[in-house]
Amino acid sequence: MVVTPWGNSETLRERMLTPGPSKPPESVADNQRQRLFGAMVASVAECGYADTRIADLVDISGVSLRSFYDLFPDKEACFVATVEALVRSTIGPVLESQGPAEWELDSKRRLGTAASLAAAQPGAARLCLVETYAAGPTVGGLVDEATVRMETLVRERLADSPRWAGLPPEIGTFAIGAIFETFRSRLIDGHAHRLPEIAEQVASLLLLYEPPVRPLRSAARPPEIRPEEQEAGDHAERALRAFEALLTGQTFAETTMEQVAKRAGMSVRTLYANFAGRDELMLAAIDAATWAPALPAYRRGASPAEGIRIAITALLGLLSSRPNLAHLLMVAAYEGGAPALRRRSEALRPLEGMLLRAAPAKLPVPRALLSEALLGGLLWLARRRMAEAGAKALLGMAPICTYIALAPLLGAEQATDAAEGKSYRRAPVDLVRSLQVPAHPHEVRLLSMLSQSPLSVEELAEEASLSRAEAEAAIAALEEAGIVEQAPWTETGTPPIYQSAWPVWGTSEWERRSQAERERLSAEINLAMREEIDEAVTAGTFDLHPERFLVRIPLWVDQQGWEEIHDALNLSMEECMSIQRRTRKRLEEGGAASRGFPARVHLVSFEPAPREPGRGSDR
Repeated sequence: MVVTPWGNSETLRERMLTPGPSKPPESVADNQRQRLFGAMVASVAECGYADTRIADLVDISGVSLRSFYDLFPDKEACFVATVEALVRSTIGPVLESQGPAEWELDSKRRLGTAASLAAAQPGAARLCLVETYAAGPTVGGLVDEATVRMETLVRERLADSPRWAGLPPEIGTFAIGAIFETFRSRLIDGHAHRLPEIAEQVASLLLLYEPPVRPLRSAARPPEIRPEEQEAGDHAERALRAFEALLTGQTFAETTMEQVAKRAGMSVRTLYANFAGRDELMLAAIDAATWAPALPAYRRGASPAEGIRIAITALLGLLSSRPNLAHLLMVAAYEGGAPALRRRSEALRPLEGMLLRAAPAKLPVPRALLSEALLGGLLWLARRRMAEAGAKALLGMAPICTYIALAPLLGAEQATDAAEGKSYRRAPVDLVRSLQVPAHPHEVRLLSMLSQSPLSVEELAEEASLSRAEAEAAIAALEEAGIVEQAPWTETGTPPIYQSAWPVWGTSEWERRSQAERERLSAEINLAMREEIDEAVTAGTFDLHPERFLVRIPLWVDQQGWEEIHDALNLSMEECMSIQRRTRKRLEEGGAASRGFPARVHLVSFEPAPREPGRGSDR
């Protein structure tokens, strides 16, 4: 059974009017149309538009075949009428209703209304957001027209808002794209019940945007268009390029395997030897539409923000120079329906990882949804720009796309700098603090705990078996020394959360830091390490214990060897932390928690500066 706005699929036949002369022909025709609309929603939900037959509509609705043709000339006309009715009854009220004057409240209310409607009618929502494009440009244009109306509404409301009036107009298109793409994926995966929750989270993300601190300009020159089909190598690649070229001039539904074979200059038999059919060809084309230029471009950045700017520029440059590829990913993929869109989402995951490396640890939305909404909205924005000005206009979008990707992660100022290409500039490394090393046992114990995870005073007192007063005194001393700080994401009205100025960070966390940040933090830690060693040497404690460890190992390694060293040191660090926990437990159980003595373990791995010829070698 499929729920539709015109009744459940199993009860559509029961809505048939009883025959008789008292029934006006208009009422009978309207009743038949509504039952056929419900049948269209039900059949498309179960089979998809392409596999829905007029016979299916007649069977589900109870409308005779003759009556169907009296009302509609073909399946597409019935589908168009169904979409028009859905737009009037669902999208229309969301657009036209008057909400509170406050932009934030009104936006959340409208988005919540749309999400509730879609969750209550997943079949109708899937028909509008997924299947319309598979039915051809006439039907897809209906939803695109409603989408443009939504984007216009967002831009008008932004312009009327004192806080958001300076946002670039592209934000409105991006916002609707982010909403539609996250909704679309939930409908494809059968998780429509989560849409109200998703809508609230996406709204929280969109409300993080602030206007850039300076106007963003594009000075990019249109790239040279390359002959895409001539670059193909083997039979499969030639077929994929021919398929891309055909889709630029016609729809996926109109494209046949015979046309692809002819365009690729091969026999139909050879084409079928590589691809089982048109659907497989679509999925293979999406797989082959590599995002590869973005990943090495990202790695060239001195920071995650700079890497994202370079990656976005590289990706938009690729799409600008290859219009067929751009059309495949941003237009034809929708025509391929749910399988093609799901495959495109899978292909986007490496790009999601780039965004997550720039994201702070604390955000008002789940990290997976964050990257999905950002990428979905950016692709929708690029799709709209390509429809208006062609693929050649995509490269000029790099600054605004960079800003959109980074603004909710880094704030308006840093996002503006990154969009302008300024985020790579290094801060001077001499901004280094010499931190006072804690001496009191309570302070050492709390610092050890905070280096592993942020905690509140209550949590610290409980885990360290201290009174609240003792924990507060130790935290105050550590805070004054600059070793511990309040976490910036502590929520207002809640007890403060404390974190170490030097927490234990994994590789992913260091990757998100700029080169300048890494150098500053390393300089602080190196300074503290040198001071501790010098003080211990002066005091005679550096060589006090015969079990001490002092090793310097020059090595010559490849990337795999470097990673193996990292893994070995990581295990050593984890074992040191485990020893600390066992020692604390042993001392507490013995009633002598304050006994013991401080110890330092310095684990360091680094690539040394190049040696000048004649000065020896570490080989």
